Amino acid sequence: MKKLQYVLGLGVSMVLVGCMNTPTVSNSKMQTVKLADGKSYSVPAGSVYTKAAVTPQAIQFYKVMGVSNCKNGDITWEDPSIANKINKIMRGGTKQEGITMYVEAAKAGTIGCASPL
Repeated sequence: MKKLQYVLGLGVSMVLVGCMNTPTVSNSKMQTVKLADGKSYSVPAGSVYTKAAVTPQAIQFYKVMGVSNCKNGDITWEDPSIANKINKIMRGGTKQEGITMYVEAAKAGTIGCASPL
């Protein structure tokens, strides 16, 4: 009986810890940002975003990674934790680690594009 209580207690603890791990960017809470060129964009609150429109190469890269809504004139945004992972990979990771990180982030909705308002 004690083993069962221990296993149940451990299981409940793991569920509670999993529920506490929430993303730092919420797509339901948006903020409007205005760039130096005067254009405004709506991005998830707390996200890190580019300060200029993306290049055609960046649009193609994002599409390959799984973000299909990028187009000319858009900016990109990332969850701050993803931005930190990108910086770490650029300093010492492999190309495959970077690709894997971007694909996972696209699936999770923690990277994306925003069009001018």
